[in-house]
Amino acid sequence: MLTGRFNLDFIYLTVIIAIFTGIQMPMAKADNRSKQTHRILKSASEFDYPPFALVRPDGSADGFSVDLLKAVTRAIGLEITFIVGPWHKIKQKLVDGHLDALPLVSYSQEREKVYDFTAPYLRMHGTIFVRKGEKTIRGRTDLKDKEIIVMRGDTAYEYAVRENLSDKLILTDTFEEAMRLLSTGKHDAVIIQQLVGLQLIKKLGISNVVNVITFQETSLKPVDKPLSGFEQKFCIAVQDGDKELLALLNEGLAIAIADGTYDELYNKWFSPILPQPPVPLKLIFKYILFILVPILFLLGIVGLWYLKREVTKKTLNLQQEIKEREATEEALRLERDRAQRYLDTVEAIIVALDREGRITLINQKGCRLLGYGDDELIGQHWFSACLPQPDGMEIV
Repeated sequence: MLTGRFNLDFIYLTVIIAIFTGIQMPMAKADNRSKQTHRILKSASEFDYPPFALVRPDGSADGFSVDLLKAVTRAIGLEITFIVGPWHKIKQKLVDGHLDALPLVSYSQEREKVYDFTAPYLRMHGTIFVRKGEKTIRGRTDLKDKEIIVMRGDTAYEYAVRENLSDKLILTDTFEEAMRLLSTGKHDAVIIQQLVGLQLIKKLGISNVVNVITFQETSLKPVDKPLSGFEQKFCIAVQDGDKELLALLNEGLAIAIADGTYDELYNKWFSPILPQPPVPLKLIFKYILFILVPILFLLGIVGLWYLKREVTKKTLNLQQEIKEREATEEALRLERDRAQRYLDTVEAIIVALDREGRITLINQKGCRLLGYGDDELIGQHWFSACLPQPDGMEIV
């Protein structure tokens, strides 16, 4: 889902709309509605400004902004109809009073003199499109003395004039026409909203026109780019001075945002075309920890269980070894005692020596003949036990 993509300014404006519309006197609101609901609102959409404004095969208006204005009017109980025409003509129809509202008008100080605007519902930035292989245009400072194509009456035209980008502005009725001209080798560049330009290239099957900016918008939020001065705040526009209709449309816009209609339309029109934003490293680490912590916890529990089992197993084995060793030692002691008793019955000296000649076993007869008590000779050298040694001499 792409919910929550509008920026904080947009949220603040929505809150302001809600507050403003909420504090109106009930009687005044009823009066406004009664004045408006007796008629069907008239609106219009331009030819090709995808995905905001499109023309269906049957000639009817379509697009995100058209759907949004329908939802806004529906939320406040109004009906609305749409016609389709060139942008410079339909915006003049609104000025002349032949239309009640336009769904897709970017705010500017120049336009504020002839229109009233609702709170902005989207923001985008403009960019420059050139033919592949063009090396001399990389930003706005490179446009001087270049032939720049812009749509007649669009904010791109107003921006180019305001910033004095070039003395050679080529005007077209649609951006589709502008892209075709550039693709066929005519003129040098097109100034247009990045998302709209990319959609037109895709629609027209153009392969030799590219955006000079490698960055792609992943949401319709303000970002710094070479044409950061060319920012469009998309609003619904009404005739200058039509405060009653403006208040109702602001109310409907706030309702559409609050009840989730705005998000549904945003997802419908922009999810398929906006590239997914890169996932922040902080969020990646958060998800990794979210996954690893339970795994490590389970591994810790399993490890402790396995360690306890192994300790218990080793303890039992050690206890068994101790028992077996004690049994063996006891058997050897009994065998030694038995052998000693047997040797003690022999009337002769029986002695066992180690490699160094020390006595390891001797019977009672041997001890008595040599003048020693039982076990006194064990560990002594045989010669020192049997032969008298001079004072101070010891056999080792």
